[in-house]
Amino acid sequence: MSERRRVYRDRDGIRRTMIWDDEDPDQITVHTEENIGPILDSVQRDREIMPHGVNKLVGRFPASVFERSVLEQWDEDDWRRWLNSSEAAPFRIWQGRC
Repeated sequence: MSERRRVYRDRDGIRRTMIWDDEDPDQITVHTEENIGPILDSVQRDREIMPHGVNKLVGRFPASVFERSVLEQWDEDDWRRWLNSSEAAPFRIWQGRC
């Protein structure tokens, strides 16, 4: 087996690497890496300064969460379940329940 890797996109804090094996080139895996430090910093800042009126900014989430939602075909209930989970807590600006 000869595993190959190629970075095909590296911008805006997100790096995508395509991985495949020469013995089965029709099967690929895409590895996504993202620096979430800036996201977490902005969430912390906005928790302190944003007003929480009628229209609330729920949070900011990494691209990997969006991609997962697309692959798993999340509906509104799936998003609500994820937003209220402990996994989403670090990315939440507004701390109420959705």
